[in-house]
Amino acid sequence: MNAPANPGRPELTQRLVADLGAAFHLRAAYGADHPQVKGALARVLAALAAWVELAGAPEVSLLLVEGHLLVDRQAIPDDAPWARGLMRALRRQAIHGMILSLGLDEAELGSFLDGCQGASGATSSHHIQVGQAGYAAPDDQVGAGAVARPPGAAPGSLFPEQLEGARAELRAVASGVVTRVDRLRSLIAQLARGAEAGSLDSLRLSAARIDDREFLHGLAVALATLRLARALRVEGKALTDLTLAGFLHDVGYLETRAPGEAPAERRRLHPVRGAARLAALDGIPDLVVVVAFEHHLRFDRAPNYPEMTAPRQPIAEARVVAVADTWETLRGHGDTGPEEALAILRARAGTFLDPTLVDLFAEVVMRTAS
Repeated sequence: MNAPANPGRPELTQRLVADLGAAFHLRAAYGADHPQVKGALARVLAALAAWVELAGAPEVSLLLVEGHLLVDRQAIPDDAPWARGLMRALRRQAIHGMILSLGLDEAELGSFLDGCQGASGATSSHHIQVGQAGYAAPDDQVGAGAVARPPGAAPGSLFPEQLEGARAELRAVASGVVTRVDRLRSLIAQLARGAEAGSLDSLRLSAARIDDREFLHGLAVALATLRLARALRVEGKALTDLTLAGFLHDVGYLETRAPGEAPAERRRLHPVRGAARLAALDGIPDLVVVVAFEHHLRFDRAPNYPEMTAPRQPIAEARVVAVADTWETLRGHGDTGPEEALAILRARAGTFLDPTLVDLFAEVVMRTAS
């Protein structure tokens, strides 16, 4: 592929995507020391260096969501022939997101591609972060670094140290310095177990030492999502994954705002930014990535954000989180009472929100209040 003399960002994006796809293909066909593979590695590194220099960023994110490839939050045309090789490779490896960082060298990239051909599969390294499907840990496993619940604590109760650990992990996700969310997963699993034990109404949030509006909003949306999911009789891992999606739906808002970026632009881009960041985490369920991407899509398919090439409804789980998010956003202002908030939810039913879910959530709220 001949690079133009003065390539711009689209040309460099095309070059990076095509060269990375070719590297996956060539390593699958030849041994690690084959000249074709060595040349492919060099081309990827050169394309990455040129891309980050022009973009003025230390990394580039590649996200594959529902068959669409996004590079640095920009959609690649579905019919682009130069992207097909990479998209096939990502699907084959069950990779739903990658972040390539400046400093990546031939040895590290070669080791990554070697792993893709072995039993270990695609794994993250210092300058390569990958997000894959599923989560292998059993439901009762506490992740590495998670804070154990004190003996005698009620199911579903949360204590300050646990909340602070989860809050710090959430902020680390936004800054790209962690590859897993074990503390958050442990917290969400605990809430889900409490709900399944019938103690949802007795959940206690000991958040006195937490001063983080975005974290508390995510926690509130997770709880509202949990209530609605239980009313839908969602159980087990599906319940935990959906609640985690509720917690992390707005993670795209946590990235540092670019200089001069207008609030409207930040709002428009946060679903894509969040999905890209989540897709780079190890073991994150696909559902969590898709919900972050889709939670502002309208039920009636009318235009909203992110922009879609073809109008469509969000998936069912994203519609659940959208109801929970709208409710907690209204209630979080402090001056919107439950009756007024329910009236606004009902006014948005059939347009922004799924009317069946709005009716069910209203029943949950009224039942809890009585």
